[in-house]
Amino acid sequence: MALVQTKCPRKSASRARVFRYDYTKMPIELTNFILVVLLSLAQVTPVQVKVEKHLLGETAEQFFSEGNEGVLLSACAAKDFGKLTRSIKKTAKEYCAWLFGIRQRTVGGENVSYKDELSIDDTKTTTYLFSAGKFVAAEIVFISPAAINNYQGKAFGDVFNGLKGTYGPPTSETTLPYHDVYGVPFDRHQKLWLADSYAIQLDEQPDAHGWTKVKASTREVYDKQRTESVKPPPNPLN
Repeated sequence: MALVQTKCPRKSASRARVFRYDYTKMPIELTNFILVVLLSLAQVTPVQVKVEKHLLGETAEQFFSEGNEGVLLSACAAKDFGKLTRSIKKTAKEYCAWLFGIRQRTVGGENVSYKDELSIDDTKTTTYLFSAGKFVAAEIVFISPAAINNYQGKAFGDVFNGLKGTYGPPTSETTLPYHDVYGVPFDRHQKLWLADSYAIQLDEQPDAHGWTKVKASTREVYDKQRTESVKPPPNPLN
């Protein structure tokens, strides 16, 4: 865009002086301030873990007000049982009572394990863990594609690539020897993503009846479980 010069010579001279400003003389304090702002903008927003439509660490009340649970609890309250009978095996009234009970216990602060029966995907199961009124962990088990299940399911590599694309390279990787019931050897791969606020563990059972398991938890839950797993067994003589 071209600059149009006015007919007022004094103002033009003033503007000329402005355009010739020497930025190398900018005060050091102002330069530092700009650098700090730029560095702050460059920081990546912390990654949050979401399972289905639920954010890890959210309150139980929020958990059961959103996603499939929120929709179906609303249907239960309105006694619109037609929405429930397609995806669950229990009778509608029994299921509504059961789901309301789960919600009440989790919101009340109990330690509750809740298995999702709302998903129409038969190739995976999802179990949620609640503690102190919050959603703190989830375990998702995918069946591996094989002839026995008409090659339905999700392979370990597919799950791994999905996690890597979202959370980056794993913090650690382990390969363990594994043998199926017939003694056939396999490599069992395990991955771990460890961050300040969460931990994601990836494991597999690599055989004809194989599965891939993802465990996502808050860092607090992960550290607690890890500490408990390395405790020495109690002395039976005490």
